[in-house]
Amino acid sequence: MREALTEQISDRLRGGARLAALGILAAIHVGLALPGLLSRLSEYPRPWLQLAAFGLLSLVLVTMVAAAVLDRGTGGPGGGPRRGAYVWPSVGLACTVVASAAATNDLPGEYFLGTLHWSFLEAGWFGVVLLMDRPLAMTWAFLGGHLAVTFTQLLLNGVPPRQEAAGMAASALAICGFQVAMAVGARLLRDCARSASTALREQERLHTEAAVAEHLHRDQRDRYQALNATVFPLLAGLADGSLDPRDDEVRRRCALEAAKLRRLFAENDYAADPLVHELRAGIDVAERNGVGVQLAVRGAPAELPRGLRRALIEPVLAALASADRTARATVVRGGGRVRVGVVIDEPAARIPDTATDQVRVRTVSDEGRLWVEAVCASVPAGRTGGERTQSSSRETSPS
Repeated sequence: MREALTEQISDRLRGGARLAALGILAAIHVGLALPGLLSRLSEYPRPWLQLAAFGLLSLVLVTMVAAAVLDRGTGGPGGGPRRGAYVWPSVGLACTVVASAAATNDLPGEYFLGTLHWSFLEAGWFGVVLLMDRPLAMTWAFLGGHLAVTFTQLLLNGVPPRQEAAGMAASALAICGFQVAMAVGARLLRDCARSASTALREQERLHTEAAVAEHLHRDQRDRYQALNATVFPLLAGLADGSLDPRDDEVRRRCALEAAKLRRLFAENDYAADPLVHELRAGIDVAERNGVGVQLAVRGAPAELPRGLRRALIEPVLAALASADRTARATVVRGGGRVRVGVVIDEPAARIPDTATDQVRVRTVSDEGRLWVEAVCASVPAGRTGGERTQSSSRETSPS
């Protein structure tokens, strides 16, 4: 949000600088060049040539104004003009050079850079505006090239006396000085806007890193508290001899905590189907304890928060830790629900109650088997796939 606001402000600053330069050019063209041209039109050798040159520059100016208005309405964030918004800037520059050279070529040498030399007064401003979004060196090249063309035309008309040459130099320095100042100011404004955007992106990156670090720290703290409540007392009991590792109940507890630890480790893995991936981590522990586990997965993966996956998987892990020889686990997704269940050959297993507002846990004991199912509703329905059953330790991919 803040980066978008900075980009909007930067666009507005660049657009404001462009409009300011365009306003200066329009004021010079209409307020200075036009009155000077019309007031002494009869003094030109070929007045029609001066009017044609002025008309060509007027056409370029009108095109620039129209492009600026259209771009301001359809530009980037905040309506600011986009880079390279003007239509055919190279054509505009070529027209400017041609019009200025033609008007200057019609002047006697003593009139150069004087009142009658209206084209030199504004030609540089066309370059400043048209090249405002280009590298500053291009503006220098245009101003220098235009000045060189004018100086060459002056020499072809004859070298002026020293006093007139000094006046011409002072006039050229004053005119070009304002144009250079405007170009440099626009460049500095763009650099400041770019620096502000870079600084904001860096600030956003630091904030993101801090938020990620805080999230990881909170997650690790929650995991430590969970381990502190179950794993640590079990390890302490085994260490001080108060728990006998030959006891079936102790072994069941060890298998359950090992499965929980494997699931916690699996939470940090990247997997296309996190729910099945974390369930497989618990199944691997049961298989290492000699339990043959078959896993069937049906339905496409659904986006589930980490806490919701825990609530669905932990009852199944508790049942797997109590299984004697065989178990069959299922994951069914579809119709806006996710079901994770297991059937084991130990009907007397004790399953902890992990039901929440979103997860409902059911257990059914019958014919020497125990069925445990955790169901979560209000889940975005995925595409229903076929069913696949496997008994190996490799992860099952939904069909």
